[in-house]
Amino acid sequence: FQQVLTSIGNFCICSIAIGMVIEIIIMYPIQHRNYREGIDNLLVLLIGGIPIAMPTVLSVTMAIGSHRLSQQGAITKRMTAIEEMAGMDILCSDKTGTLTLNKLTVDKTLIEVFSRDLDKDDVVLLAARASRTENQDAIDASIVNMLGDPKQARAGITEVHFLPFNPVEKRTAITYIDSSGNWHRCSKGAPEQIIDLCELKGDMKKKAHKVIDSFADRGLRSLGVARQTVPQKTKESPGGPWEFIGLLPLFDPPRHDSAETIRRALDLGISVKMITGDQLAIG
Repeated sequence: FQQVLTSIGNFCICSIAIGMVIEIIIMYPIQHRNYREGIDNLLVLLIGGIPIAMPTVLSVTMAIGSHRLSQQGAITKRMTAIEEMAGMDILCSDKTGTLTLNKLTVDKTLIEVFSRDLDKDDVVLLAARASRTENQDAIDASIVNMLGDPKQARAGITEVHFLPFNPVEKRTAITYIDSSGNWHRCSKGAPEQIIDLCELKGDMKKKAHKVIDSFADRGLRSLGVARQTVPQKTKESPGGPWEFIGLLPLFDPPRHDSAETIRRALDLGISVKMITGDQLAIG
């Protein structure tokens, strides 16, 4: 758009310059007009050749475009965004909450348990303990809601410390005391982070990655869960070795209009890129 405006401006300047040169040649050497009359004619040509109304016309045009976009549910904060969008050739979109509904659910039948002394309900309970019961995000809410009563996430334990999710560690963790007075810590988060936390090796690590890949092939995100004991009974202590106990499959259904929006963008020649931290197979 800016290139078009520059081209129009350059054309106007060149046209005015050529016209003024021609008029000077005709008025003075040929017609022998006086100096004052020639200057007046040149000023008329100069003022008439400048497209004074062009900025106004462009502003009105973009305002009309903004109004039409608002009728389709798109609010334009800056009118210049309209011209910027017109020149777009790559569309980068977030996945969660943009292409999907951000309404996560866990398929309990697909939960993979890695600890022999636990079952799927135990894995869900430990994952719920490593979740917030208040001010929850979508992942915490989906896991806690799997319990018969959300209060079970803190039933029979005393919370000592809770580590909220952060983009560096990519996991949450809780340190708590059970009814027998023993200290424990459990954590949930990105499976790669939990695998590294538990220092999985050999066949166990291969099995975990195989399950993660199988979830991704179905369009499911993976959530790792781990636990440890804290013999020192202090929240600052590193605790004993982490035990990898399971993987939870998370499903986030796509928005009903996502496929149509992407198709229309592709038809317009726009390359669509999805920005996500999920497995490559999900994309």
